[in-house]
Amino acid sequence: MERDILERVVAGETRLTLDQARALIDDFTDLHRRKANVVDIPDKRLVIVGDLHGELDQALEVVRRYVGKYHIVFLGDYGDRGPQQVETFNLVMALAVLYPRKVTVLRGNHEAEEVAMRYGMYESVARAYSRDAFLHYCEAFSVLPVAAMNRSGLFCCHGGVPEGLTSIDQLQSVDRLTYNPEDPLLFQLLWNDPREGDFYFTANLRGGGSRYFGRLAFEEFRKATGTEMMIRAHEVYTNGYIVLFDGRLISVFSATYMGRVAPKVIVYDGPNEVRPVPL
Repeated sequence: MERDILERVVAGETRLTLDQARALIDDFTDLHRRKANVVDIPDKRLVIVGDLHGELDQALEVVRRYVGKYHIVFLGDYGDRGPQQVETFNLVMALAVLYPRKVTVLRGNHEAEEVAMRYGMYESVARAYSRDAFLHYCEAFSVLPVAAMNRSGLFCCHGGVPEGLTSIDQLQSVDRLTYNPEDPLLFQLLWNDPREGDFYFTANLRGGGSRYFGRLAFEEFRKATGTEMMIRAHEVYTNGYIVLFDGRLISVFSATYMGRVAPKVIVYDGPNEVRPVPL
């Protein structure tokens, strides 16, 4: 895709023609298809963005503040529910294509055909382009890496600890190139939620095989993977973030969620310099 069009998208001109959208998706999928399931990210100067859910203004604020200054890690859930779902994901894709060494885009539980059909992205694509174009967006969803990690032991993902995971290599071997993640490790990495308490796993109210993971599961995961801190998204908190497990897990939400949330991002400048920042 022409660089000037990418630059216009990043500047806020996110409404593309169908041909332009297809070209963007093609470039984005080509860039991501051969990436590992767990990708490397820098040890400092990171800004980590939680759920956006179609709130283009929040995504543009991330661009305004952080592009060129920090490595940006998006934790997933770009469409569904919000007012500008297609535009928000177009912006995120354009950022990744324009700044491939400065932007990491991860998959959330809403980057799945079955979920996006139910919660709004399908209808948004149909209105913007055509119903057939939805499958092009699903192709982009299918190539997204599912986690990121740095040498300081920061592990980023959308959901959380999956039951049965014993190493990063095990996660790297899962086939993620699917419209609907069904492998239990992959599914739970996108869907599981943390809860304080000395337990391993218990049934999650979300259903569908998702689990709550407690302190025991989290500590076992940390030892098995060399994780010092996890930053994840996936849950709505009024203040935009929450800290669990003695500060070793932070959950962040970056959308206003129809005015219910004071959205945050997490700025990470090393293990001892981690802070939530209002968005």
